[in-house]
Amino acid sequence: MAARNGEITLRDLLSWEPHLHLLAHGQQNGDGDPLDRDVEWVVTARTGAPMLPQLRGSELVLMPHRIVAESGVPLGMLLAELAGQPVAGVVIDHPATAPAGTAMPILGVPVVTNELESDLNRLLTSRRGDLLRTGADVERTIAELTARDARPGELIESLSSRLGLGITVTTSTGAILFSTTEQADARPNQPEYPGQGGGEWIRQPLLGQRMLWIGPVAPNQRALGRIVIRRLRDGVQRSLDQADATAPHGSARIQALNALLQPGPGSSPEQLAANALRAGVPAGAQLRVALFRPSDRDQEVRRRLASFGALNDAGTIDGLTAQLIIIQESRARTILVSQPGLEGVSSIAISAAIPSARQLPEAVRQVRYIAGLQQRSLLSKPEVQFDDDVVLGAFRLLYDQWGTQEQHRYIDQIVGDLLREDRRGQLRETLRVYLEYGGAQRPTSEKLGVHRNTLTYRMRQIRQMLSLDPDDPKGRLGLHLALLGAELPPAPPQLP
Repeated sequence: MAARNGEITLRDLLSWEPHLHLLAHGQQNGDGDPLDRDVEWVVTARTGAPMLPQLRGSELVLMPHRIVAESGVPLGMLLAELAGQPVAGVVIDHPATAPAGTAMPILGVPVVTNELESDLNRLLTSRRGDLLRTGADVERTIAELTARDARPGELIESLSSRLGLGITVTTSTGAILFSTTEQADARPNQPEYPGQGGGEWIRQPLLGQRMLWIGPVAPNQRALGRIVIRRLRDGVQRSLDQADATAPHGSARIQALNALLQPGPGSSPEQLAANALRAGVPAGAQLRVALFRPSDRDQEVRRRLASFGALNDAGTIDGLTAQLIIIQESRARTILVSQPGLEGVSSIAISAAIPSARQLPEAVRQVRYIAGLQQRSLLSKPEVQFDDDVVLGAFRLLYDQWGTQEQHRYIDQIVGDLLREDRRGQLRETLRVYLEYGGAQRPTSEKLGVHRNTLTYRMRQIRQMLSLDPDDPKGRLGLHLALLGAELPPAPPQLP
């Protein structure tokens, strides 16, 4: 027998009443887990005929040992008879005689007292009243918030705080749109996470292949989670639909997207997700960010970027044209390949794909990093994606420490004296090219456009300022990394 409404189940009752314990789980069938059966009321078997009052469904039957003994009917036969009735389960106080492989859940107590039936019914009545009041309060709160056009993030934050439960909205791929739980933030790319470890999660599907989760839920909060999520589902769906319908257009949308790419201090991932919906970015869409220098070939650049998905003008960042790209699923792993006729196109910087708007600050940081390298002519190709490790090379490794005190300390210790003495940057460039060509003098001098004697003179000056020998294979890599680190563009401030 399946649960009819899931208001209070056997599993809930076991978590609330410490004297009850599970003796036999009951056989699993197409109706679902036997412990998820509804419990409407508790009745006690009697010695006289009939042994039970008229059953209406979802009763929990107390079967004291003394009643079984007086009836003269074996317990197994009584349980087999009850298995054909619409009962939730049976409670006995003689576990030694509980048959194995029962068709329904068997619970045990030390002794079935005369007061147990009334005690359990009072508990059910009290908890049912609490759930109904909470459900009404949730509906009231949702009505108040939706009446003033509250965004999804505000809605779940308010309800999560009031209920003391975590609330998360994810896409079909597991990307988190909104979340009030740190555990969900820690694993945004795990679509099955809310059902794994660390506590139970309760879920309800939303339109647009999105999912609403509540959790982690303690065992004694399962009933609360179930009644809340049914009411919360409709409110969140209305809020998502309203956000889609009221998205800005034209220049207002460009401004909104630019603000989304350059959020102010203190902007949380939840606020970013809400602002993205407000700006008309589809919930759960994978995204990339691109920057390029305006030129008379902008249309060619836009066609190039369109190979990733839909382009959305996002104003400018650092004087460069910004595009927010909504990735089409089939193009999520697109890698730009140089094409004939595009060699003269201005530099294009493209972020890695991100699963949702919550990660936009990181995507913007990536393209600002690439654009800075391009402006310093440190990359060989004009079109660079952050997830193209072949093109970025060592600069990809340097990114993870970009702007940190550890990186500044390392650079200063290895090449600090050279940087301070070389005010025009001539010696720095000479050393970088020398290291790039593995210490070979002829290609180095040709690349720099200087005579070999000039190169020899400069390298003598450089060696006097370094503690590492540029010709020592063991120290060359560290020296090269420090020098490349010194060439990086200034790092933008990190948002808290």
